[in-house]
Amino acid sequence: MDVEDLTGAGHSMPRLQVAMAGASGFIGTALAPELAARHAVLALTRSPARASTRSSVPGLSWRHCDLFSAPDVTAALTGIDVAVYLVHSLAPSSRLTQAQPRDLDLVLADNFARAAAANGLRQILCVSGVMPRSFRVSPLLWSRREVEMALASRGTPVTALRASLVVGPGGTGPKLLLDLVRRLPVLALPPSAGSLTRPIALTDLVRAILHCLGHPERFTGAFDIGGAETLSYAQMLRQSALMLGLRRVLVRVPLLPNALAALIARIISDAPAQLVGAIVESLPQDTFMRDNPVQQAIAPAALGFTEALAASLDPVSKRRKPSPRASIREPDAHRLREQSLVRSIQRVILPPGQDAAWVAGNYFRWLGQCCWPLVRSQVDDARNVEVWTRLVPLKLLALTHEPTASTRERQVYAISGGLLARRKGPGHPRFEFQTLLDGRYTMTAIHDYAPTLPWYLYIVTQALGHVLVMRQYQRGLARLAR
Repeated sequence: MDVEDLTGAGHSMPRLQVAMAGASGFIGTALAPELAARHAVLALTRSPARASTRSSVPGLSWRHCDLFSAPDVTAALTGIDVAVYLVHSLAPSSRLTQAQPRDLDLVLADNFARAAAANGLRQILCVSGVMPRSFRVSPLLWSRREVEMALASRGTPVTALRASLVVGPGGTGPKLLLDLVRRLPVLALPPSAGSLTRPIALTDLVRAILHCLGHPERFTGAFDIGGAETLSYAQMLRQSALMLGLRRVLVRVPLLPNALAALIARIISDAPAQLVGAIVESLPQDTFMRDNPVQQAIAPAALGFTEALAASLDPVSKRRKPSPRASIREPDAHRLREQSLVRSIQRVILPPGQDAAWVAGNYFRWLGQCCWPLVRSQVDDARNVEVWTRLVPLKLLALTHEPTASTRERQVYAISGGLLARRKGPGHPRFEFQTLLDGRYTMTAIHDYAPTLPWYLYIVTQALGHVLVMRQYQRGLARLAR
């Protein structure tokens, strides 16, 4: 992919040390070689399969990094000048994940912001979504907005490039459009399919990133970017059908709820179910872009939708080009099945004036009351916690407080023993309490937990019980906060 340098600054700018988080995704795969031609690039990935693959691009090196681990991220950003943040949480990171994607994204962004501040980074650049002008914001777009706020909350200047539909090889949005057109001769569309948006080619997004990176003094804040055309989703479906040489009938159905449209799209497409639903949920409103210097810089050479879509297809077979993650997806899935680890994250509203240290102490004291008469909890003077059965004295879990890793905004407890915890599991099993967004929320998070119960018995007993307990605790703190 040949990407034009918009300003010539790429040749005169000093060579920077750049970290890319989420580098193995479809945006990161396109950006990495262009960025490495200008700077020294450290590509961070949660995939051991990708990290162990030797890079064929000069100036680009790979490093395995668990972004859920604050120490891992802080170590990875040592010596880095600027960072590109392309992370989303839809790809699984454990065999079982009990969390909303927006909560996963928020924890990851806050970890990255803390690490960037600790290492004195000059800039974080992230790709976000164009926000509507009304108060009706889809969960997907609000999650992107929360990520922007979390990245900026620790003092590092943040550049947020807000795009709607990014069109390029391996993208989920184009994949959904092409799957629907290829597999359905008649497409029933909800009224929201007439909403307007401004898709952007992957190459144009890469140009915008290169234009802004290393210039926080000029590009701090949010910038809406788009391609050459404003189109409705119905128009994009028609153009996709023309490109594939297919005749399709599009029927506007006035009473088709978005939830039903999302269900149909998930059945037809093999794109990730959560992302398909999130895309359909974001349809009802038109996307209005706010003019800005970044858009002005990329607009003269911006591609239209059909040109961008053509780059996603094999020119001979008209089949989609493979996802950049295709080669590592199966090794990663096999590793997750073998490790059989659990991640569970819940968001609680923080009562005014409190912090993570208060939530941790309050939760462990409350746990024994909540689960009476089945279990009891005890906390010693060093804040170590044990959970016991009441009727027969059996130690179910032991958690060791880690004072060196803990602050008032983050409390860390190693899961160190008990009948319900595997002693020699991979990773660092722990229970964390993490306050973020200027004290608005505390995230209660179990990471890398290795249960001893047989997997499917664990799912229907201990895992279900934990979710029910945490929901009750969420409700209790919400009442206290009000």
